[in-house]
Amino acid sequence: MSESIDYAEMLEIPVNTLNVVKKKGRKKKDDDLKSRAVREVNERMEEEARRADADALANGAGAGENGAVSPEAEERVAGSEDVTDYVSDAEEKPKKKFFDSRVLIAEFAAVCALVALILLTNIFMPNSAINTFFAGLTGTEEAVYEDDRSYAELTLGAVAPDGIECSVADGVLTFTGECSVYAPYGGTVQSVAETDGVYTIEIEHTTSFTSVITGLSAAYWAAGDTVYATIPVGYSDGSAAVSVRLYDAGSLISSYSVNEENDIVWNV
Repeated sequence: MSESIDYAEMLEIPVNTLNVVKKKGRKKKDDDLKSRAVREVNERMEEEARRADADALANGAGAGENGAVSPEAEERVAGSEDVTDYVSDAEEKPKKKFFDSRVLIAEFAAVCALVALILLTNIFMPNSAINTFFAGLTGTEEAVYEDDRSYAELTLGAVAPDGIECSVADGVLTFTGECSVYAPYGGTVQSVAETDGVYTIEIEHTTSFTSVITGLSAAYWAAGDTVYATIPVGYSDGSAAVSVRLYDAGSLISSYSVNEENDIVWNV
């Protein structure tokens, strides 16, 4: 085998592949770009093949008649290959982040939980800290009712049950017996004192009318509690006399008596 033929067979023409990424909807423009790129590559390869054939012709082999490209050279011409990659418009859109929706759901759940908590505390704990806080924000305060009625406007009840003899002397009502002891009228306990096992209870009925009950063997309520005329405030075991004093603005009231049912009646 001659040296010229060895040279021609050893000649290698590199073939480059061009990838064209194309969007749908622009096929015509991208096809022109691909065709132009392939044409330029083929023209460059044909030119290199002609130069190779010319060199081979100078050594007696490689080119055909009238300078035509030899079959060996034609085999080295790059053919068109559809290597277009299509990228859909949907793939180019940024994907919605998964955690964005989870954050929105968590915030919505937190708001619902807060509303439910406020509703439940309003129903079951009206004096809770959270209700007090929101009441302060809205500037609404519960009105404080003050009972400023005079003692003469009130209808009092019995401090001892039927069957217990009660007496009134110099503004002091007394009785002795084993029984429950009642407040003459509803009110708020101001103080409870104990001396040698004997209890004294002071009750505020209105802003000016109060009562003091002494000689109790037991006291059922504490300072600050609300008491009623129909519920006992204490108990007497009958070992000592129980006394009841009524006051108007700190002055002892003496213009009253008790009837057969032990109800306190104002003297008019």
